[in-house]
Amino acid sequence: MPHLFDPSKVQDSKEHKKRHFDKVKGWVLKRMPRGAAPRVSVKEVLCGDPTCAPIDTVVDLLFAKGAPRMVALPLEAQDIAEEDVAEFFPPPNVLEDWATGRDAEWPVHTAPSEELRFVVGARVECCVGPDEWAPGTIVDLWYREEGFPAGFFAPYQVELDGGNLIFAPGDEDRCVRAAKTLSIEELERLELNESDRA
Repeated sequence: MPHLFDPSKVQDSKEHKKRHFDKVKGWVLKRMPRGAAPRVSVKEVLCGDPTCAPIDTVVDLLFAKGAPRMVALPLEAQDIAEEDVAEFFPPPNVLEDWATGRDAEWPVHTAPSEELRFVVGARVECCVGPDEWAPGTIVDLWYREEGFPAGFFAPYQVELDGGNLIFAPGDEDRCVRAAKTLSIEELERLELNESDRA
């Protein structure tokens, strides 16, 4: 009767993985700027996201300066070729910035090209709570900030009349709508109310 557990197979499997991790590490180091090689570690991780590969190979980069970086390749290490590293890794200018401690956006996110309802400078009202709207001015289109999910752009960044900067997550009336214009009578009434308070 065959044994169900063969320790030699486990050892062979570990050595097999290590060979592939070392192969990937070598290709990564070839892409690094001269004199700026980071510490590199390679591992495989299970990905629970249904849109990604079941196992990703993750490359951690620890440069002498700046923040640690991570690059994921949507393949098992044994299936990675040098061309895959070239395809999924940042370009040389980004690696150079990372190596010198400068921040460089990668992957580069390209703003959508679809036309929006409002332009920079347009007066709008933004939903800031249940049945609560705040007036403001559009200051940026297809806005992104650190921490946004990959590929996400907020259609608008808005400076509220109180000075706070917010973003509208959708180009829909439930998020942002054209500011109401007041009639002359409404403006006069507002001015009278303001003078009564003074």
